[in-house]
This record gives sequence, C-alpha cells and structure tokens, in this order.
Amino acid sequence: MRWIYLYCLGLFLWLPGRLNAQRVIYSESLNTRAPIRFQVVGKSENSYWVAKLQWQKLKLHHTQERNIEIQDFELFDNRLHLISEQSPVYIPGIVKQWLMTGNEGLDQVVSTPTGNNTRIFCNRYQANQNAESRLIDSLPFSANASSILLVRSENQAYILLLAFENTDPESTIVHVHLFNSDWNPVYRKVISDIQFSQPCIQDDEIGFPSESFDNLPVKLANNGEWGMIFPSRISHNFSLFHACPNGDDYFFKEIAVAPYYKMEDVSMSINNYRQEMTVGLLSAYRNTSLKNVQVCNYSMREGRFDFDSSYRFNEQARDIRSKNLSHESFISVPEGGYMLLKEYGSSFEFEKPSIPPLSSWESAYLLANYSEANSGEKEMKQGYTRNRGLSPIPAVRNKGDLNLFYFPALSNDSTWSAILEMEQHAETNNPDLSYLLMPSNNKLYLLYNSVEGSADPLATTTTLNTHGEATGDGLVFWKMDKMLNFQNARRFAADEVVVPYLNNQRPGFAIIRLH
Repeated sequence: MRWIYLYCLGLFLWLPGRLNAQRVIYSESLNTRAPIRFQVVGKSENSYWVAKLQWQKLKLHHTQERNIEIQDFELFDNRLHLISEQSPVYIPGIVKQWLMTGNEGLDQVVSTPTGNNTRIFCNRYQANQNAESRLIDSLPFSANASSILLVRSENQAYILLLAFENTDPESTIVHVHLFNSDWNPVYRKVISDIQFSQPCIQDDEIGFPSESFDNLPVKLANNGEWGMIFPSRISHNFSLFHACPNGDDYFFKEIAVAPYYKMEDVSMSINNYRQEMTVGLLSAYRNTSLKNVQVCNYSMREGRFDFDSSYRFNEQARDIRSKNLSHESFISVPEGGYMLLKEYGSSFEFEKPSIPPLSSWESAYLLANYSEANSGEKEMKQGYTRNRGLSPIPAVRNKGDLNLFYFPALSNDSTWSAILEMEQHAETNNPDLSYLLMPSNNKLYLLYNSVEGSADPLATTTTLNTHGEATGDGLVFWKMDKMLNFQNARRFAADEVVVPYLNNQRPGFAIIRLH
C-alpha cells in the first residue's frame, strides 16, 4: 500500500490548483441496511436527485414475490453532500414507473391499469417544496408494464409516450402521446398498421426514459418529430418509422436485411443539429464468427436514407459451449458510427473453428470486406493495440481482454479494430461489460479497474479519438480508497455517469463528469 500513498503525494504536487476542476466526485459512505440500495436519477440545475430503493416481499396466495419500492428521494448538492429528503407520493396499483430530472426538479411518472383503461400520473418533487401529483393521461385499454415506452428529447422540451396495443391479430395499434416539459399535451394520435412491432421493452419495474445518448431503437428529436426501428411483420426486413412534428404525417422506410444472417442487436442514434438518425444492425452467420454490421443514415429533413453500408468481417471463432466466455456490447457513437465491444471473462485458447460448408456466392458475400489480422497493427500505448480495418482477434485471449471494432456512419471515415489487454475481476454472471465506454465530444472514454501491480482494483482511463488513436488525456481518480464498480455504472446525462462503490465497501457512489 506504500506506493499508493506515494502516488497520492505525487498527484497533489503535480496538479497544484487543478483539483478544484476535478471531474470525479465521490459521495460519503451512506449509512444503510443491506437490502437498501441507492440509484442516482439525474441532475437538476446544480443538485443531484437520488432514489433510495428497497426490496419488499409480497405474499400472493401460496407464493411469495419480491418487488422493489422507493423508500424516499434524496437531494445532494454539487459536491454530493445531502441537502434534504422527501417521501414518495403513494398511488395504489402501480405496475410501472419512470424517474427523470429536469430544471423543475424530479418527475416520477407511474402507470396504473384499472379495468379497461390505464391511468398515467406524474408526481413532481422540488427542493424545499411539497410534492405535486396530477393525472396527465389515460389509455383506453389495460396496459401491462412492458407495453409502454417513454422517450425524452435531447433538449428535454418534449416527452413521448408510446403504448402498444396488440388486441387486433391483423395489426398493432400504437397510442402516441406527445407532451411538453410540464406534461401538457401537444397531441394525441392512434396509429394502426400491420407493419408495426414494438422496438424494445423498458423492463425495469422502476426505470428511466429513453434518452438521446442511449442505444435504444427509439428517438425523439428536439422539434417533436420521432423515429423508431423494429422488425417488420410483413417481411424479413426491418422498418424505420418516422413521424413528423405535427403527428399527422408519418413514413415507413424499409431496411433490407440478408436472409442468411441471424439478427443479434440493434442500436440507434440521433443528431439534432443535422436532423439525422442513424441505425446500426448487428447480425451473425449461422454458428460461426462471421458477422455483419449494417449502418444506415436517415435524413429527417429529406425523408430518405443518404448513407447505407455493410461491414462483413471475421470476429474469430468462439467455443459456443462456454456460456460465460465473453460478453458483447453493440453501441452507437454519436456523430461517428457504431462499435462492437467484446470482453473475455476467462482465459481461453481457441481451437480451429468448424465452419459449415458455404456456397461460392455465400463465400464471396461474407468475405467481401474481410481484412487480415496484420493489417497495420500498431501499439498505441502499453496494453492497447490498434489495427487498420476489421481484423480478426487473435486465437489466444486472456481474462479481461477487450476487443473493439468500429463501423463508421460517414462516407469519409474508415473502419478500425483494437485490443485493450487489461486483467479484470468482473462478475461473470453479470451480462454487462466490466469496461464502461462513454462517447463524448468526439472522444471515447474507456473506464475500468486495473489490477496491474496491485492486489486491489484501481480505477483507470484509456481515452481514444474516433479513429481509435490514444489521446492520453484520461481522468484522475483521486480517492484511492474508493473502489468503483464500472460493471454496474449508469449514464444519466450525455456527459455524466454514476458508478457505485464495489460491494465489499459501505454503500456510496462516484459521479464522473466529462465536461
């Protein structure tokens, strides 16, 4: 431990006057019992709202179920000192709720099905004021928790509620309700079409709306128009749905998908300045490491696709019997493109892959964009190596190795791939990566714990530009005794993320600011 104290001393000597601008702030350890957990909701002006959650046991007939409840809401100042606490408004029959913050405070939106309709309430909490509760909407059918989506625009001026009704076997009915930031209705529409299918599920019992900076396949623009991408019900392809600001005009655009690929993931991004949406589709070819990423750019102003490209590459074979061998994440890079991240949870040496027979036309299609493993390999910094093109990853991988593949959505950009070799002590049963990647201001921040030269994991940053080149301007994690759990981090703003402390410490969290 002696070297840690020497490091801290050197840090204070090397950064005189800079600690006031520190971009990582830490909360004090929070006194609580084991079943209690804290969830940072977001920021309101210069304060942070935090929900205190607790699991409750319910007895239903002869069975027991567990559900999570909000104990109270806590308000912290800009340095994460507790200011005040408020009890939540009680509304019976809640099946789903969303939490969000804005300049007016904290909004708790809840849905309560009753008979043949569903009522939507908003409870607004503000500092040093009593909470206000009001009915903001209702749906003409009993909606379950998974059939409603809530989406917010980047400027937080609009909120979109989408409710999917599947009572008609011939078509899906979508109830579209657009609100302003004070939850006053802008318009209400009902759209029925055979092509519709629900693009995703916001499955957390207590969750958050879709935001402009996340990867969910539904986005709301700053002017009120919106779009979503979903599997078409009338073909093997995907459909992009685009609704104009008035809600009356809308369009379906089809994205052709190769039939011999199996779809694995879909992601979406929005650029309000250029009035564009991009879509990324990740698919794989039957039990092999051959993958395809299709990237489309859609102009909302012109109502058409102006960029469509497919990237076919060999990711490298994996042993399909090892369920916890690796974790993957497919994410959008705003104003850039898309990335595939693959982390290995255990050391493994692959055997030669067994690839099913391919016809000549299949081989030509799959290998059209293939590049060799030694195409321009260059070690950018210790432990990080970048390659030009989409190079297959080496056959031998160590625990914690992270492989990155980049797919541009711009015609003047190019693909690249890289590997970050860092030992990780992650939860193998957790589906999330132990690395946290945050795109912000044309940079890629990779946050993770390093055990290099230490028995305890220490928070570390590798910063890249969108060309995969290391920039060297990482973050400084100045509290060495606060170990962070990046695997359970949550991004709550375009440039801020909350990271809880590791489970072997007293509860608490750190907030990382990328501005």
